[in-house]
Amino acid sequence: MFNRVSKKLFALGLLASVLFLSTPAHAQLGDAGEILKAGSADANILLKNYLNPFGKGFGAGMNTGWFTSAGTHKKLGFDLSLNVGVAIVPTSGLTFDVDNIGLSTLQRTNGNAITPTINGNDNTNTELGILYTNPITNQEELLTEFNMPAGVGFEYVPSPMVQASIGLIKSTDLSIRFIPETSLGDDFGNVSLFGLGFKHGLNQWIPGGKLIPVDISLQAGFTQLTLTSPFDVTPESGADIKNDFDASTWDNQSLDFEANSFTFNAIVGKTLPFISAYVGVGYETSETSIVTPGAYPITSVNDDYNGTSETQTKKIESIVDPIDITIGGENSLRAFGGVQFKIAVIKIFANYTAATYSSFNAGFGITFR
Repeated sequence: MFNRVSKKLFALGLLASVLFLSTPAHAQLGDAGEILKAGSADANILLKNYLNPFGKGFGAGMNTGWFTSAGTHKKLGFDLSLNVGVAIVPTSGLTFDVDNIGLSTLQRTNGNAITPTINGNDNTNTELGILYTNPITNQEELLTEFNMPAGVGFEYVPSPMVQASIGLIKSTDLSIRFIPETSLGDDFGNVSLFGLGFKHGLNQWIPGGKLIPVDISLQAGFTQLTLTSPFDVTPESGADIKNDFDASTWDNQSLDFEANSFTFNAIVGKTLPFISAYVGVGYETSETSIVTPGAYPITSVNDDYNGTSETQTKKIESIVDPIDITIGGENSLRAFGGVQFKIAVIKIFANYTAATYSSFNAGFGITFR
């Protein structure tokens, strides 16, 4: 039952939050495939800088929504909720300077050095290329060139979650986040999620703790999300480019995304019949990895070019699994506060976390005991 309900709730959350961003974001990732023309080394540098705020923001968002009060459930108490975390990308995460990121073979051929990240402005005029010396004419020519992809013009990173919690013994809650591998359609690929968290009430261990007018608890949680999205990078074509590869060589390209997050929190709050409020401090970490399995075409100098019309100055080469980048989370220490409203078994809640990548989290659910 939980499997069916969680799929439906996840779909609703996805439609409400992610799809607002995903159509332009997916288009931008398709444009980002142009970056692979740079070859593996420079492409890894460019993609890491371009996707940096998305990776950091997604990790921060996944660390929210674990709790909606400082108190714990009674034994076998239960809740099921849908929540959406939205990380706020700081101004420093909206652009980067292509002239100062350590590119080796690429150089800026036109436009501005400052270009948007995936969460930046939806326009750019930055052009990058590789120059080479024609062995016959000894003239410097352009081997390949591409425009940097623009951003989506949306300074937020949403992270929808479906979560179930149950009360165990000794004021301890067990929380589970689980979405089996689910298709988002041919254009967007497959997604899966798993998370495990615990919250433990401390009042019972404090002398006179039952007389303390607030609940004090500790909480920890781990979440992992994986996403596999189709990628489509095709070779350049032209009379001056030699291509001996069959079109099927470029099948099975994909962009594989994995985000892992962990958080540990100390919470103090008060629960009344219809409202709960809490504040706290915590530590969090996250890591996002992005790889591109498959074969990808790049344009290189044709060493067999002899200056005649029977040979071409350039050729297509294949690079395999070119992208392998890791983006570490920006947040470490954080402060937060939240509120929950409860009417019968229905709860509505919201939370704000202050950190380098600050975030909002809000949602609704059902709760018993």
